[in-house]
Amino acid sequence: MSRLVAIALNTFREAVRDRILYGILFFGIAFLLFNLVLGELSLDERDRVLTDVGLAGISLFSVVIAVFLGVSLLFKEIEKKTLYTVLPKPVRRWEFMFGKFLGVVGTLFVQVALMGVVLVSLLWIKGIPPSLPVVGTLFLIFLEVTLVSAVALFFSSFSTPFVSGVLTLGVFAIGRVLDVFQTMTHRSASALSGLVDGIVIIAPNFYLYAPGYHTLAVSEPGLHPAAYLAKVAAYTLVYAVVLTSFASWIFSRRDLV
Repeated sequence: MSRLVAIALNTFREAVRDRILYGILFFGIAFLLFNLVLGELSLDERDRVLTDVGLAGISLFSVVIAVFLGVSLLFKEIEKKTLYTVLPKPVRRWEFMFGKFLGVVGTLFVQVALMGVVLVSLLWIKGIPPSLPVVGTLFLIFLEVTLVSAVALFFSSFSTPFVSGVLTLGVFAIGRVLDVFQTMTHRSASALSGLVDGIVIIAPNFYLYAPGYHTLAVSEPGLHPAAYLAKVAAYTLVYAVVLTSFASWIFSRRDLV
């Protein structure tokens, strides 16, 4: 456990020193500030635009950061050969991979929290008090990027950063529309419904993380928001552990000499 924590802390320190990360974060915060202009232009829908567009912006930039961190950190370890100073020690490769993942998740938590504080502060300045649905949606965004980073780490265990990034974004895009596509195929009694059902079972369902902050349960209207958040958190945990386990298994069979 101590080795796992040490790797996670080292990964966190390495991630927060990355200048590209600060660049993406800067544009994310700049987008939130620009959102104030959009709110003023929306007239009667100002409060809703400020909140909805702000949360959407945090989700977008958080996903970009999650993909960047997930596909690059392992590659940097191999490229800079710092990996070779770690693995000869009594550190199992699965500990190394899970430590990397926890470090990335810690970085993403700080990033989402920082952008969330900026958004809530801007809403407060505009006379919109913080609400539990907004906080709940920020939590969903954190869970979303946690799963995105697990997908990115899985692909990076056997591929280059560019290919891993493309594959991760592809899985994310498909996961966002699979739920809707499944509903459409069932309504039209399409022959593809069986195939789509199989893909839905295997592929991560990113539609769960975008229910809308007004209800937090659009996909399951009768479910209490707290129960919905708990369900999505459990789903994220299981999926992330499975993906990281597969990544560890693949990584343990790579010849890094």
